[in-house]
Amino acid sequence: MRAPVVVGSAFVAKYPTGGGNFWVPLQYLLGLRALGIDAYWLELMWGDGDPRAREFAETFLRHVDAIGVADRVALVFFPDGGRDDPPGRAERLGAAAEAVHARSRDAVLLNLANSVTAPLRPAFGRSVLLDLDPGPFQLWAREFDLGVGGHDVHVTIGQNLGAPDSPVPLGGVPWRRIWPAVHLAAWPVQPDVPATPYTTVTQWWTNQYAFLDGETYDCNKRPGFVAVIDLPRRVRAPLELAANLHAVETEDRALLTRHGWRLADPAVVAGTPDAFRRYVQRSRGELSCAKPAYVKARPGWVSDRTICYLASGRPCVVEATGAENHLPASAGLRFFRSVEEAADTLDAIEADYPAAARAARRLAEDVFATSVVLPALLDAAGA
Repeated sequence: MRAPVVVGSAFVAKYPTGGGNFWVPLQYLLGLRALGIDAYWLELMWGDGDPRAREFAETFLRHVDAIGVADRVALVFFPDGGRDDPPGRAERLGAAAEAVHARSRDAVLLNLANSVTAPLRPAFGRSVLLDLDPGPFQLWAREFDLGVGGHDVHVTIGQNLGAPDSPVPLGGVPWRRIWPAVHLAAWPVQPDVPATPYTTVTQWWTNQYAFLDGETYDCNKRPGFVAVIDLPRRVRAPLELAANLHAVETEDRALLTRHGWRLADPAVVAGTPDAFRRYVQRSRGELSCAKPAYVKARPGWVSDRTICYLASGRPCVVEATGAENHLPASAGLRFFRSVEEAADTLDAIEADYPAAARAARRLAEDVFATSVVLPALLDAAGA
């Protein structure tokens, strides 16, 4: 009999307008359940003194109810402390709270991005660290305690880590590699909608940096898009950014619109799980830059957002991070290294869009589907 699996995260409830974030642990939950695994989603949230925290927790619980997974979700809420504090007084909320608490000793913890901190991990029978931020995560782990070494198994979506063109030191950690996963049943193929833009949903600023040998690895998206600022003028297809630009960032807004980018408010178009899915599915495809840190570190990262586009039959044009070395050539997912390559690639997709759309879905089915990824993950986890 298989052990239950608990998917642990701490980046969803605290960001109530991040509809795309919601789908990251949800893909694993749905995929594990489809494989017959007794799976749960454990979301952690620390109050950090934010008076809005309880409102955020309630919003999260409404979302899981609306999406139909409330019976499989537990929220552990620490109203009085932060991540680095002792557990202290916690509130167990959600329909599955007692079930997760009762079954944790026998469960395998799938710890997304080291969300479940060290004081909480001993409650589980076995723990698997799943790195979702390859490259920067390994660099940060050299400086800070990010749980590396404190888990039974270490897994990453960084397919190119350890390759000659990736400078990131792995420190002897035996990283097992998988692709990010999309649950195809939740992302059916969509019919073509002509004249809609290529889109992406993205952060603009994160104020995060990593460092190696005196060099900076920038984790902000802004520099990546500024480097291809002329792209809308080079292609016929419209391009739209749902980026979290603040109202006061008038210079960046003017810069983007002056060069032909359409702008959308991510809190409006992708602020809930359903809204995010609709936005992806109503797009022509995805055009997105990567964090400069991913471009420089070459970890082989593919976005959890991109695979939702692919599953929906939406072709994607994304910046190269080393993943292109490990994927089959596909008309549905193409990589660029310059604004000229991005323009040529978009034009190539538009020259035979139906073929690119079919190829996008086929790649999702062959490489990124939960039915393909999760058995390998369970095997790596010893589950």
